[in-house]
Amino acid sequence: MYVNRMFQTARKRAAQSSPRQISLMTFNILAPCYFRHGGLLESDFEQVYVTRAQEIVQFIHKQCCDVICLQEYWFNQSYERIFHSAFQHSHTIHTIKRPGIKQDGLAILVNKQKLDIQFVNPIQAGDRVAMMMHLTLKQPYQSFLLINSHLTFPHGQEYKEIRLSQIQLVLNSVQGYMEQHNLQVPVLLCGDFNDHNDPVHQKVLDNGYRSVFEVVHGREARITHCNHKNREVGVDFIFASGLSTENGKKSTFQLYPLCCDLLPRHLPDTARLKRPSFGHDWSTIECPLEMPLEQCKETHEQLVDYWSLLSDHRPLLAIFDARKSVLS
Repeated sequence: MYVNRMFQTARKRAAQSSPRQISLMTFNILAPCYFRHGGLLESDFEQVYVTRAQEIVQFIHKQCCDVICLQEYWFNQSYERIFHSAFQHSHTIHTIKRPGIKQDGLAILVNKQKLDIQFVNPIQAGDRVAMMMHLTLKQPYQSFLLINSHLTFPHGQEYKEIRLSQIQLVLNSVQGYMEQHNLQVPVLLCGDFNDHNDPVHQKVLDNGYRSVFEVVHGREARITHCNHKNREVGVDFIFASGLSTENGKKSTFQLYPLCCDLLPRHLPDTARLKRPSFGHDWSTIECPLEMPLEQCKETHEQLVDYWSLLSDHRPLLAIFDARKSVLS
C-alpha cells in the first residue's frame, strides 16, 4: 500500500540519522477553505483538495523530519484523515483550531521514536492561535521548547498593534512556562509571521532569538511566499534562542543549527513564485527531478510551476545538533 511504503521508507531514513540531530520543518500548506482560483474555492471540490493534500503529504514524508509544524491545517474530516493515515505510526499529532467559525488552525507532528512530549500548551490571541510544546530528546535526554505560530496578516497600519500583541503573548507564554518550571532550555519559535518589515520581527530578535536561516546564510530568505496580493515576500521563519553570546541566560544544552534551507532545495530563495492554481489532472503531473540549477535551468522553471500546484508558501527545514553549550 502507498502509505505503508512511505512509512517504511521514512522509518528507515530516520533510523539512519543521528539521535543527536533534530530536523524541523515549518510549512503553511494553504487551507482549501482559503484557496481561491478562477472565482472558485478549492474546498468545494473534494477530489481536488484530497489529491493536493496527498501530494503535500508525499512531499513532507520524503523529508523525514522529526518535527513538522503546519499552518493553515484544515479541520475537515476527509482532509485530516489523509495526514493521520500517513503519519500516525511515526509521529504523534497535535492540532489546535482557530476559534469561532474559522476552519483552519495549526498542527505539530512529533517523531515518536526520537522525542517525548512533556507538555502541550495552546495559546489563543483573538482569532489566532499558537501551540507551545515541551519536548525531550530520548538520546541525549535533554529538553527544549517548541512554538508553532501563525500571525495575523498586516492588512493595514492598524494591524501593527494587533500583531505585536500576538507575538508578545507568545513570548510571555514561553517566559512564564520557563519561570514556572525553573527551566533554562533552548526555544525554537517557528511559523508564518505574515511579514518581515515590521516591528514583530525585531521584537522576536530583541527577546534573544535569532533567525536560523540568517545564522546559516548570513541574511534572511528573500521569498518564501506569494501572497493574495501577488506580492513575493519572506514571511516564514524558524527562530532559535541561545545562539547569541550576548544573551545573559545561558543553558547547558544548545540546539546548534547545521543547516536551514527552503524547499525544494535547488530553488534559490530569490526564485520568483507564482500564485497557486487548481483544476489540473494530477495523473499527468510528476514532480520534476531536482537538479543543480547550473545543470538544468528548465528544472528551475518546472519546480516553480509544480510548486504552484501545492501551496503559496515554501517550507523551511532546519537541522540542529543537540550539544552541550560552549557557554556552560
